Amino acid sequence: MEEILRAQGLTYVYSPGTPFEKTAVDNVNLSVNKGEFLALIGHTGSGKSTLIQHFNALLKPTRGQVFLHGRDIWESKEVTRKARFQVGLVFQYPEHQLFEETIEADVSFGPRNMGLEPEEVHRRVVGALAACGMGEDMLPKSPFDLSGGQKRRVALAGVLAMEPEVLVLDEPAAGLDPRGRDDIFRFITEYHEKHGTTVIFVTHSMEDAARLASRIVVMRDSHVFMDGTPPEIFSRAGELLEAGLDVPQITRVFLKLREMGAPVREGVYTVEQAAREILRCKKEGVSC
Repeated sequence: MEEILRAQGLTYVYSPGTPFEKTAVDNVNLSVNKGEFLALIGHTGSGKSTLIQHFNALLKPTRGQVFLHGRDIWESKEVTRKARFQVGLVFQYPEHQLFEETIEADVSFGPRNMGLEPEEVHRRVVGALAACGMGEDMLPKSPFDLSGGQKRRVALAGVLAMEPEVLVLDEPAAGLDPRGRDDIFRFITEYHEKHGTTVIFVTHSMEDAARLASRIVVMRDSHVFMDGTPPEIFSRAGELLEAGLDVPQITRVFLKLREMGAPVREGVYTVEQAAREILRCKKEGVSC
């Protein structure tokens, strides 16, 4: 597969040389392929958010490098600026960063800063709003009159309007009700499938990681602890639990069944897999 993004020996130290010095990311090596849907999981304080802020040059490494299409994003001011548009970063609770009087002005902020022609800016704004389930009738409205879920969609549209090659999201569903959570992930997934955009999302929800990601990277104590497909990661559920990390609820159920002697397979991490495994047991005449 074609590599699009790579962290090499990446280390970041907050407040170096002071009593508050803390190494948030320590010698991380991570390669991301074009078109991947990657979940980044781990404890609070494990380094996830610090790591992703390096991907679009929001933070500069203390040591190490970040490469986009094989070029160090800190190679020059021009390359750094370009990387900030090519890698779109959606912060946790991005609706708190809405500031313009109208939705159109807010969503168009990024494309206007890219120096695009007004017609192209408008095309991108309308397309980004449509990707987030909103029509042109929303353009003149104030973003501050919207519900929490709608504000989140407008904030996401503001990043999508820059048409980034890599979309990075920090807890994109945090604080939303179940419907809003499903909506935001549906928009992200549909956008990924339609445009082939590389997606990296930070989450504390193992269920979301299991359901959506093609690859999962687990952070622990500022390092990459595990890296693999969902089956590879959740087949090591015992190690995750011993490390104080969570696993999908259905995985916990099947771990307990195995402890009780049931002949179920390891690595069950979705409800659909659980149903198939129970049917297999019944077909083979064994009790689960």
